Amino acid sequence: MMQTFRKTRKQAEAIRLLSDALFRYCMLYGGSRSGKTFIAIYAICVRACKEKSRHAILRLKFNHAKTSIWLDTLPKVLSTCFPDIVVKPMNSDFYMLFPNGSEVWIGGLDDAARVEKILGKEYSTIYFNESSQIPWKSVEVALTRLAEKNNLKKKAYFDMNPPTKKHWAYWLFEKKLNPITMEPVDNTRYGKLLMNPIDNIENIDRDYISEVLDKLSPEERARFRDGEYQDSGEGQVYHAFDRSICVHRIEPQKRVGTVMVGMDFNVNPMTAIVGYYVDKTFYVIDEVYLQNSDTYRMADELIRRGYAGAWVYPDSTGKNRRTSGKSDHIILRDAGFLVKPTVNPFVRDRVNNMNRLLRDGMIIIEPSCKKLIQDLEKVVWKGDHLDDGPEGDLTHITDALGYWTWSLDNLVYKTPSRIEIK
Repeated sequence: MMQTFRKTRKQAEAIRLLSDALFRYCMLYGGSRSGKTFIAIYAICVRACKEKSRHAILRLKFNHAKTSIWLDTLPKVLSTCFPDIVVKPMNSDFYMLFPNGSEVWIGGLDDAARVEKILGKEYSTIYFNESSQIPWKSVEVALTRLAEKNNLKKKAYFDMNPPTKKHWAYWLFEKKLNPITMEPVDNTRYGKLLMNPIDNIENIDRDYISEVLDKLSPEERARFRDGEYQDSGEGQVYHAFDRSICVHRIEPQKRVGTVMVGMDFNVNPMTAIVGYYVDKTFYVIDEVYLQNSDTYRMADELIRRGYAGAWVYPDSTGKNRRTSGKSDHIILRDAGFLVKPTVNPFVRDRVNNMNRLLRDGMIIIEPSCKKLIQDLEKVVWKGDHLDDGPEGDLTHITDALGYWTWSLDNLVYKTPSRIEIK
């Protein structure tokens, strides 16, 4: 097979990464026009030539996949790098058929029928092009199809211009944490490579960097020229949170006194944190995170876990919010909990108070409280409000912690407010 394609030094590095048997998940990230997509498709075509197999190249929107991959990069890779191989385009289903029977499919994750058709098959390679646009849930579903039975090592390829640090790719490939559970992943299975336009200068217009990328805003320049992750929105809300200070095992001598519960009454999810207040320090030993729930179920779950009779520091609006004719606070009282008087401060005050306590090491969290830890690391400001994330599942459990901590140690009052709750 004659090849006219000459790899740049960085593309040669990329091929070593993408073909390394050790790495199952490979991320190429960096600036615009750095050759990421071209070399990833090249690697897929090499794999397709080695053995009869099936491969998928996915983008969030099918129209984008059709325009950028099907009509542009894929034909360009084939004609430039594999001129002697006759590949037949199957235009009705959008896949390329290789002489040995291998298939390279193109798809979008925005069309249910097309997704069902593509994900009804198994693959040896799945490539998530422009990963910054693809939700993690879609990635998880697609990865279940990385299971074709043959001699090829199964591979998941990713590429992107780095988005903000709250994106799942940052947590997975930089922090090496599952973006949902925040559990550490197997570090040896994840590889990444930074590729920037300067690394691909021999294949692009030399003025592209100086005349286009250099003239972008500082934020856009950092992303599209330098391949840097951006800070999240207007900033991380709980910026004082540091795992090395705030997360570790809580010794038995700190699990003493009254069991206390901070609670947020959001329906989906409904959340609570459980802990002790000892020596002016909050020790969080457990969390409860219930989907599509109500206060009755929350009370039952707390009792089931052994926290019957605990003191509850809830969202103060629960004294008026009603389930089946009873307020949330009354439901808790009827279940045997002692509902403590609370007042909801301004959000900024509550956040500032939490950051003070976190900074001073006055909040200690058990490593098993993964939802709470995730919230503390992921919640960002959205204007004057807390951003609850694309799935609406953030902010609630940190609210629960905030109600408890504000009630016992706050910036404004030296003692908890005495507000009668009826």
